[in-house]
Amino acid sequence: MNKKPCTHEYLAATEFGKALFCKECGVVHLHIQNLSLRLGVADFLGLADTLTEASNKARAVEKDKTKRRGFTVVKQNHRLN
Repeated sequence: MNKKPCTHEYLAATEFGKALFCKECGVVHLHIQNLSLRLGVADFLGLADTLTEASNKARAVEKDKTKRRGFTVVKQNHRLN
């Protein structure tokens, strides 16, 4: 068995997790806190697209909530008495 060792290249790294690509086996290694996933490139890209769409919608919801947090003062123009 003549298998080359994995050579990892960082795709991204944050305090939340990291994504590495192995040039030898063509697999993306995704490490999120105590969860590790090994995904083929096509599957990783599909997951990334799904998460991107979900995060955009979640950000839009949060932005909308922020707009509604304030209050509107309604000033009456004239008195009825």
